[in-house]
Parts: sequence; C-alpha cells; structure tokens
Amino acid sequence: MKNAWISLPVAALCLTLAACNTKTSDAAVVLPPLAENPLKVTSRWSTSVGKGAEKEALFLEPAVESPAVYAVSRDGVVKSVGRASGKARWQIKLSSGVTGGVAVKDGLLALGTDQADLLLLNANNGNPIWRASLGATLLAAPRITDKDVVVQTLDGRVQVFERSTGKRRWQFDTPVPPLSLRGNAAPVISGDFVYAVSGQGDLYQLDLATGLPIWQTRVTNSRGRGEIERLMDIDGDLVLDANGTIYTAGYQSQLTATDTLQVRRRWQLNVSTTQAVAVDAAHVYAVDVNGSVAGINKLTGELIWVQDFKGLTLSTPVIWRGLVVVVDNNGMLHAMSPRDGAVRARTRVAKGPLMSIVVDAPQLLTLSTTGQLRAWDINP
Repeated sequence: MKNAWISLPVAALCLTLAACNTKTSDAAVVLPPLAENPLKVTSRWSTSVGKGAEKEALFLEPAVESPAVYAVSRDGVVKSVGRASGKARWQIKLSSGVTGGVAVKDGLLALGTDQADLLLLNANNGNPIWRASLGATLLAAPRITDKDVVVQTLDGRVQVFERSTGKRRWQFDTPVPPLSLRGNAAPVISGDFVYAVSGQGDLYQLDLATGLPIWQTRVTNSRGRGEIERLMDIDGDLVLDANGTIYTAGYQSQLTATDTLQVRRRWQLNVSTTQAVAVDAAHVYAVDVNGSVAGINKLTGELIWVQDFKGLTLSTPVIWRGLVVVVDNNGMLHAMSPRDGAVRARTRVAKGPLMSIVVDAPQLLTLSTTGQLRAWDINP
C-alpha cells in the first residue's frame, strides 16, 4: 500500500491550473463506493464573484471575519457577503486584476494585484487604504498580523509592510530555481516568527521584527536525474500545528514534518503534490498528483490508509465536521472518514474544478474557477 502511494510521476507534468484541472467525463471515472447510510451535503447559499480565475493558474481563497465572507476574482471584483445568508453587503471593481488573496483581519482586507502591488482595503466598505509595490507577482494569500502584512512573492522574496502605513519594513530573499511550478506557499506567522520556504526546498525561521534568519533547514530533495525529473516546488501553504510541528509538501519530493522547537526532522514521506496538507489531533491528510488521498500518523509518519480516486486532480484536503473533505476536478465533493478513508458523503459542488475550499465552521465554502461562491452544510 505504501509503495503504491509514494510513486513520483514524471511523464505527465501538470504545470498550470488549466492543464491539471481539465474536466474528465463522469462516465469515464470509477469513484470509490459510498459507505452505507451516507451523509447528505446540502447547499446553504450561492453567489457569483466576477469571472473567477479566467482560466489562469490561480487559487484565490475566500476569507472570513464575522459577519462576512470576502472573495475576489481575477478580473478585479472584490465582494463581501453575509456569512449566514450569502447576500451582498458590498461589491467593488478594482482598476487592476487580482492574483493573490484574500486575507482579512481587524476590518482590513489584503490582496495582490496583477500590477505587482499589495493592496489594503477597508473591509467595511471596500475603500482603499494604501497600495505598496511588491516588485513581483503575488500568488499566495497575504498574512495580516496586529502590526504587519506579510507576503511571499513569486520571485522568492518575503516582504513585511507596516499595517498602518504600507511602508516596507524589510525583505528577505530566498533562492528560486531556474525551473519551478508557477506558485508559492504562503508564509506562516507564529508569535515573533515568520516561517517560509524557498523554491529549492529550504524552510526558514525569520525574526518578524527584523527579518533576520534564525535558522534554515532542508525539507525537500529532488529524486530525479534529468532537469524535468529534478523539478520540485512547495506550492501548498505551510501548516503549523499547536505542538510546533510544521508540515511541508512539494511536487516530486517529500511530505516532511519538522519540529520547529528543536529544528529537526520528525519524519519524511515521499509524495508528489501541489497542495497543502490538513492536520487534526492524530493524523495528517495529503493528496498526491495521481489522485490519491492518504491518512498518515502524525507522530510517526506511518501510512494508515489510502483512498484512490483513479487519476483525478484533487483539491487541498480540509477537516470539516470531523470528516476529511476533497473536491475533484469534476466538481465532486468527497467527505471521508478520518479513521479509514471510507467515503461518507458525496455531492457535486461545481461544474468543474475549484479555486479553493475553506472551512467556515459550521459551514464549508467553495469557490469555483468560474467565480461561484457557495456555502454548504451536512447532516450530523
């Protein structure tokens, strides 16, 4: 079982959203069977947000700060809707398109534009507060702290801006390999530290106040011989748990659990993925580029179960109402038991692939590549 899951495919590279998320005929797909007495997923509300991704390799995420959900589209639409109703609170159309975002905190919205700018908006009405030049495209969501806005751009630079003024406080350059996927992981902020990864597979702990590196450690390694086979990248966001373990997963490389307190590798498992992992109290859940989902022991890295979706492209997994949830490139949602991977619920949530899937407890939010934002519920 383990060897079947950890193979690293090379021949068919999925380097863009359009290539990886091509819709597959439902008739040609054999899905894992539903468990007995399946749960029912129901739609709570639905709303349109601009033109979606416009067939670009973008994974724009909605963000939540009560009482609203905020979402953006590639063509520059920024929309605020009520969490409970989905009814529009306000909507604006920016003069530039959007490539990264959105993040919200303390009534502030942050996003990246196609003019390589970081834009901060008032979350109550969408009015601009400040705009700062990044010098490169931002594809990952920004991070907002009490005093700063933190981003990592496509050229590998980690940049920190004063939240109140938009003034750049510092930047830290990470190396970018000559060949990589079009994307990068969003940094993680924890206390006085910033965690970020490079395109060459290094994890950094940076001082949030100064930008000085505290430590650096390698979390991925190439396993190929030729240039394409050696291509690796960490595009899925970093995940930091309450015990100080950070999880990184990359394309044609490894899923690694790193103890940030002792700066040591706890375990590593060969896997090829472009998505982040999900973590609960006992397990780590990851998808691979072959269309498999795995449950992994959080302490040891032991592979517990694998559920195979026969080559479908899967979204980042999330933990929702005690279930492991992914959406495939046909727009089908699959909710699995964390114990053994059995499929407990299945429903169509879009006509094709998603840009993102976000848990807004107790509901689940999905944003499709066509710009359809929907909220979902599931019976207990």
